Amino acid sequence: MKLEDYIEHLKKLVELERKAEIEAMREEMRRLRGQERERLGRAILGLNGKIIGEEFKYKLVKYGRKKEIKTEIGVGDLVVVSKGNPLKSDLVGTVTEKGRHYIVVALENVPPWALKDVRIDLYANDVTFRRQIENLENLSESGKRALKYILKLEEPRESRAVEFKPQDENLNESQGRAVSLSLGSEDFFLIHGPFGTGKPVISEELCSGCGICVKMCPFGAITI
Repeated sequence: MKLEDYIEHLKKLVELERKAEIEAMREEMRRLRGQERERLGRAILGLNGKIIGEEFKYKLVKYGRKKEIKTEIGVGDLVVVSKGNPLKSDLVGTVTEKGRHYIVVALENVPPWALKDVRIDLYANDVTFRRQIENLENLSESGKRALKYILKLEEPRESRAVEFKPQDENLNESQGRAVSLSLGSEDFFLIHGPFGTGKPVISEELCSGCGICVKMCPFGAITI
């Protein structure tokens, strides 16, 4: 398979996942009342709106209420606007801004009913899927090489150990070797191991040596 064809294949898989998430949201809408979805952070009830501007072909509608809005709906998310039953509405838009008492949605058309006593439901976390597509469309050269290795279009180049001056003098032998091989890699280097082996320590050593500011969050499964 050609690299370009494989990238298109991955983009189609992302779109399938996006559609599956939308269907999961629709199933939740069938199963739960509006108040229950709001408690989960996936709906906002009792909103009134007004058109505050226009961008390209979209009208910007600012929805608000006196009660503070606590929601997991964020900028870039796909939402559906309805009078109470989101499954019967085809008015779908994208969130462009939100605050404590308001949320702005970009809509192609705004029927009169959509400005008074409506609810907004999360349709899909579209930001994640869009980023995945954008990343696939703008792969770096090293990213393209990684896919070529997967497709066996090219063979990865072997990492060579290089000498380095440790920033952390407490590195053990295996940690030092991981740093040395990482620095000697021409493509990328995978660092893996069981809990407590010092993967964040190795990552911090690599970044500190390159002058990169590092914030470590190992317990959140995020190293850098």
